[in-house]
Amino acid sequence: MCTYNGEKYLKYQLDSLVAQTYKNIEIIIVDDCSNDNTKSILSEYQSRYVQIKLFFNLENIGFNKNFEKAIKLAKGVFIAICDQDDVWDLDKLEELKANIGDKGMIFSNSRLIDETGFFQGKHLFESSGFTSSDYRFILINNYVAGHTILAKAHFIEQTLPFPEHGYYDWWIGFIATYNQQIIFLDKVLTSYRVHSNSVIQKEVSSSNSIGGISIIQYKSCKFQLETFYKVLKKNRDDTFIRKIISLYSKKTNLLKRVFILFFLYYHYNILFPLHKRRKLTSITRFKIVKRYWRDVLECKLQVLGFI
Repeated sequence: MCTYNGEKYLKYQLDSLVAQTYKNIEIIIVDDCSNDNTKSILSEYQSRYVQIKLFFNLENIGFNKNFEKAIKLAKGVFIAICDQDDVWDLDKLEELKANIGDKGMIFSNSRLIDETGFFQGKHLFESSGFTSSDYRFILINNYVAGHTILAKAHFIEQTLPFPEHGYYDWWIGFIATYNQQIIFLDKVLTSYRVHSNSVIQKEVSSSNSIGGISIIQYKSCKFQLETFYKVLKKNRDDTFIRKIISLYSKKTNLLKRVFILFFLYYHYNILFPLHKRRKLTSITRFKIVKRYWRDVLECKLQVLGFI
């Protein structure tokens, strides 16, 4: 677990960790220079539970590097990633460990709760129409949320160091999917808290929004695609991703942009796994793709000055 100014919800998460039905665990917590009561709450729990091990950063390093540090400190054969403001089902670790099989990583579903802990009637994945055996599903949509991950230590070590920018869980998900080391457990095992003070929500809401995509989201996706491209090019498997990257980072004429639009449309069921699967003739399919395509181009114009 990585913490930063998490005093408001931290106890709920800690209570769910120490009460896990799977008991052979160590709880590594790295605080990234909190200036609220987070440190005192952590120290209180450490005094009560011997499995909790605390580490306090001397300077703020950000959530990507902080999770990297926490992973390196872990000594277990399996490593689960944990946010500070969620609540785990008590059998979460037991379920994930029992179902990981011969894969390097497993992830599950989550229910969305609000700031008061009330279930919002939605889940992180309303549609499980994607397959973890096709890496293309994760190129422009990260469906592997960090708080749902359980990985074998020897696998997750292969994903280190995390890229300097972007999102660590997107990177882990890509590496796992590309190497077919991932499995999805279609069970809800976490209450995922949606609130205005979360790190990701602050980043997204603080940026300008262009249609349905924020500038932050555009920049993150652009960086992730470029990072994925390096891996795919090295393995001579970069034909598919080059077309998508050109939408984000290369100047394209009108004909090329239209070609990319129909490329996205044709591969809709692969590139938009979090949306409902639709037939090739679906008008809704075209509308979703066109909206995404238009939003990316408008963000690109704002950031790079050209489309």
